[in-house]
Amino acid sequence: MTRSAPDKFLSDACGWRCRDDRIPRSRSSDTASRNRNSIHSVMHSNSPTHFTAHLLIRYRWRDDRLVHSSSKSSIQGENKLKERVWTPHVYIVNEHDSNIMGSGRQDILVTVQPDGTVLYSARLKVSLLCMMNLQKFPFDQQTCPLILESWTYNSTHLELVWEHDSPAVLNSNLRMTEYNLVSIWTDETVSEYALLPSEDKHDKKKEYSPLSVEHVHYYGKFAGNYSQLIVNFELEREVGHYIMDYYVPSIMLVVVSWVSFWLDPNAVPGRTTLGTSTMLTFITLSRNIGSSLPKVSYIKATEIWFIVCTAFIFGSLVEFAFVNTIWRRKTNVELKKVNSKHIFKSTLTPQMQRKSISVDSGIDRGATGASPTVTSGKLNRRDNRSRSLLTVGDVGPTVCTNPEPLENFSIRVPTLNDNKTGGGGGLFTLTPQEIAQWIDQRSRIAFPAAFLVFNCFYWLYVYV
Repeated sequence: MTRSAPDKFLSDACGWRCRDDRIPRSRSSDTASRNRNSIHSVMHSNSPTHFTAHLLIRYRWRDDRLVHSSSKSSIQGENKLKERVWTPHVYIVNEHDSNIMGSGRQDILVTVQPDGTVLYSARLKVSLLCMMNLQKFPFDQQTCPLILESWTYNSTHLELVWEHDSPAVLNSNLRMTEYNLVSIWTDETVSEYALLPSEDKHDKKKEYSPLSVEHVHYYGKFAGNYSQLIVNFELEREVGHYIMDYYVPSIMLVVVSWVSFWLDPNAVPGRTTLGTSTMLTFITLSRNIGSSLPKVSYIKATEIWFIVCTAFIFGSLVEFAFVNTIWRRKTNVELKKVNSKHIFKSTLTPQMQRKSISVDSGIDRGATGASPTVTSGKLNRRDNRSRSLLTVGDVGPTVCTNPEPLENFSIRVPTLNDNKTGGGGGLFTLTPQEIAQWIDQRSRIAFPAAFLVFNCFYWLYVYV
């Protein structure tokens, strides 16, 4: 079997001398490798700290030992040609997992041009680590890098640079389900390594100081500067799924919990069932969203929403317990003014039973003569808006011998609208049922207004 032209050329030109990975390289053989990446797809994996990308990566460098003029065409090959020529060892710094793609054989292509320029292309599937900031999840934007770095040769012998024309090319048909790729940009930098301690023997703390390149007499990731190439992906999370599956249902559950304010304060079964069912449903909804997220030490935006919505639902239950306790009281409450301050003060703090309101009542005859006179009386109000019990005592012993018709007598009975007592102080009397209904009426306005204010601050926080 005759050898092919590429094999014959490589054997005649340099034999195995083109693979000098294991021997020191002279300064005359320093190489500048130019890199170009084609990103075909970027996918988010199940883990929130990883993302997966399909890349077509290409390196270009010039090797004077591979210059040939016998053939004007380029020499192409796959793994077999790759093993015959020198290739830079470049690794991915933030790699979680990677492999060269291919069906049956790895998708590698090596091209040697007549002027000694080598093109090395490979198709990769990489899973990259991305330290995400989830404080505004799911309204967050993440910047995830792809970091390429030389493994064997430091920056003195191998320099990685981007192609000036389109260093990173993005597939125009790229679509993602959870993220939107906002932008992509590249950068070049140098990574410094210093793993040798200081020469001060008296220093108990062995501090590591940077070493100059002149003092490095070996290769590997031990000391020196190593060239890096960085591709940054700016990803914006798609929030449509979370709006429809979490935020809208949670808002509806909070609103449903307010329906109890329109129910009778004494409707214990209905209001209790409504409050507990909305609370349990909301907790189950929140667990489904938070189960896929990592455990972090800071509070996320979804947790702020969960805490506040839980507080509103729990607050409706507490409000029902409060008004139901007031509803079942037996004594009326006397107030100086019918406002929030005096009502809550009278219901939350115990009071001594006030004395009965003294009422001066009189019976006047229309004609002259002796007539019975009521000298004192007492008024005790028992039921709300139903009846007033008038007790008349201390009637004189004189017997009325000539009674007048009843229409000639006038009896003054105080009503709910009377604000003045004999002492001159303004007092209002409310039954426990009236106070409970008054609290429910105010809650119908206070709870929605507070939730609306919270929403204004929350959505400003997540979008600004």
